[in-house]
Amino acid sequence: MAVAKLGIVATVVAASLWAGASVTYRFGGSHASGGVALGAQPSGPRMFEAAYRACNRYAAPWGSKHGNGSRAHPVRGPYRLVRMLRTGQTGCLRAGTYHQTQTTVRRRDVTLQSARGERATLRGRIVLQGRGDRVMGMRLDGSYGPRCGGSSCGTLPSPTINAPDVVIALDDNGQRPDRFKVWANRIHDCGRRPHTEHDHGIYVADGSGGEIVDNVVYDNADRGIQLYPDAHGTLVLHNTVDGNGSGVVYSERSSGNQVRDNIFTNSVVRWNAETFNLYGHGNLFAGNCVRAGNRNREYNEHGGVALSPMVSQHGNHRARGGVYFSRRAGDFRIHRGNSCAGKGAPDWVAAP
Repeated sequence: MAVAKLGIVATVVAASLWAGASVTYRFGGSHASGGVALGAQPSGPRMFEAAYRACNRYAAPWGSKHGNGSRAHPVRGPYRLVRMLRTGQTGCLRAGTYHQTQTTVRRRDVTLQSARGERATLRGRIVLQGRGDRVMGMRLDGSYGPRCGGSSCGTLPSPTINAPDVVIALDDNGQRPDRFKVWANRIHDCGRRPHTEHDHGIYVADGSGGEIVDNVVYDNADRGIQLYPDAHGTLVLHNTVDGNGSGVVYSERSSGNQVRDNIFTNSVVRWNAETFNLYGHGNLFAGNCVRAGNRNREYNEHGGVALSPMVSQHGNHRARGGVYFSRRAGDFRIHRGNSCAGKGAPDWVAAP
């Protein structure tokens, strides 16, 4: 489940996940300053090793509420772990499953990550409120989080980012979530069916300078990636977006967003790429590979692309034939020789 703000929930959120989804944050990272340098980072699983921080405190499913947070005497869950961490420290979760309805990180530059060589699963909502906070290398299941108040909506989005310079990788009002990073994740099966127009893969509502890079976003109920209403300067690069209600949507004041070298295929409700009431300037849709597969042929024209003149387009092309190794098996690697080759998520993320 992944978003950035859902209008029915909060005023500022960026890069969270909606209930009912299974999302694996695999590998990714940034330099110590919190920035991610495109082209300068190691690729593949080495990214997590390069971004890995030494553990200051530990939690484990077998830990104790009386533990001191050392590796030998870990605390039991993320709530106690977060309370122990100070600015600039890293909390590591040993392998296993943790149940916490909501975990909120308020201090800045705090990292939560799986212990080296292990994979922790967190069931519940996580809210990041500190500048430069990071969540790395965990499996996150937000469907166990708290529910929103109205009967028309489900679980609150998780992870929810309410601070700048946050990194979610490999894995309500507040500060704008500027310069957020959503890197190298598989985000899928978010939301309720039939679709409600509220449950998306990645939802950027308010913020500037964010990066959505190298993700596979598939089988989410509504939008795969939504830029609405105030997403500015977002880079959407080398993502594979397949089988969502719709692919990418630019809306209202959103401006200066660059959607480049992605694959958008097989949207099931609406278009692979579209605009809605867009009056923001400087948006781009370029170098993308598209393939329509909607049962409603109305949405298959032009490869499923229906963008207004407010979005500049060039270098896009339509794929023919099968694009992926096996959609049914969740294998989104591209067939050799297919016209989409070189676009979308890298193989190490696209493979199941």
